[in-house]
Amino acid sequence: MILNEDIKNCRVALISPRAVASKNMIRRVQPPLGLCCIAAGLRQEGFKNVLIYDTLIEDYNDVRKLDSGEDMITYGSSNEKIEEKMREFKPDIVGVSSLFSSQVSQAYAVARAVKKYNKKTIVVFGGIHASDKPEEVLNNEKNVDFVMRGEGDYTWSKLIQNLFSQDGNLNEVPGLVKREGKSFVKNPMAPLIHDMDALPIPAWDLVPMEKYFEIAMYHNPYVKSGRVGCIMTSRGCPDRCYFCSSTVFFGHKFRQMSPERVGEMVDYLVEKFGIKELQIEDDNFAVNPVRVNKICERIKHHKLRVTMPNAMRADTPLNREKRLEMYKNMREAGWDQIGLGVESGDQKFVNEVVGKRLNLEEVKATCDLAHKAGLLVHTNFMMGFPFETKKSRDLTIDFAMKLDSDSYSLSLATPLPGTKMWDIVEKNNLFHESYNFDTGLPTLVSIKPHDISDVELKNLVENTNKKLNYKASQKRQAV
Repeated sequence: MILNEDIKNCRVALISPRAVASKNMIRRVQPPLGLCCIAAGLRQEGFKNVLIYDTLIEDYNDVRKLDSGEDMITYGSSNEKIEEKMREFKPDIVGVSSLFSSQVSQAYAVARAVKKYNKKTIVVFGGIHASDKPEEVLNNEKNVDFVMRGEGDYTWSKLIQNLFSQDGNLNEVPGLVKREGKSFVKNPMAPLIHDMDALPIPAWDLVPMEKYFEIAMYHNPYVKSGRVGCIMTSRGCPDRCYFCSSTVFFGHKFRQMSPERVGEMVDYLVEKFGIKELQIEDDNFAVNPVRVNKICERIKHHKLRVTMPNAMRADTPLNREKRLEMYKNMREAGWDQIGLGVESGDQKFVNEVVGKRLNLEEVKATCDLAHKAGLLVHTNFMMGFPFETKKSRDLTIDFAMKLDSDSYSLSLATPLPGTKMWDIVEKNNLFHESYNFDTGLPTLVSIKPHDISDVELKNLVENTNKKLNYKASQKRQAV
């Protein structure tokens, strides 16, 4: 037990586990933004000893074959190196991020490594997967003591104070899930954070930024300078796409930082780390076009290259003249490309199944508007949805081939816990026989195809990707 007056000296380690990928995928690595936000929140509350240990950057070249899937790999620090770091830092409590379901097996390995170092060290899981399936996490891995659901910026300080105080009460910790006999207790979630400007700047100073700059394999790995800053300026998405798990964690209410606060964050990254590029990780950056225009005005003097790996809606704002104005402002502020989430070329499927509420005619219009503003366009599509038909796939291929896009990504649909698509797959026993959380990747077939074999589907996606991007490259060469 830590004495009340010593709680702020509690030693907190926040660990990002090894990643899982297929051997042909790019091995991405960037600062773990969620852990940087939790660390910043703890320091704002006066906690003095906070460690962020990102296994991916600490041993990026430790690549190993994964037993659970053919052609699968995992990369990052070994369990032995994690134990070594724990012996060096001597944490009282360890937070482990299971951001994606594909990482959960590696997150469990971190928990085992921590308990091997010291079985008395408290291990807490957080992230999207753990938030959606806390009971499963606690059932599957005895070395996990608690799960914290939802945004952790403020709740982690409450957890530590109640966990280590002599008069602490864990029932008062928002989002906490714990064992109680053979059952579980789930505390109510904390309200979503609405005052985004009040959040402290993420604790990027606690991670080895120069290592990330050197490897330069970010969410969008196609960078011109390795000195990239990755930020999130809003949380929540009003859309209800049936395959997306982000709203399970961040909700549907769009919550935004002011343009000035975004500018302060960018100022900090430029002044402290000398970034040359900015990647904005928002799920739906352009929900408020007025804010986008003001952000552009606020940051353009830095002359950064700006990208958005998560793409954006093709119909925002609905007024095309205002959309063109926004694109011109983005171009002036450093964007050279935008990404659009199209998903399917089957309008009925987009409306009635995906739930995206997107008129595909607006995708065509946006390509023209973006080009008029001097921006390239990357478009994202998917195949392999539950009960998907040949007609729907053909509509997608035909739409994409005729679209004036400068590059394409066509991926395989992956069921994610907490989503409507997951429920459909689970209810109808559509998980592919090879599927597990490790293999839930966009390059692999996760859902039993309806009217095509899994091999044919995978080949179709790979070959169509090549055809689409060859078509786009020919267009660029002709310009």
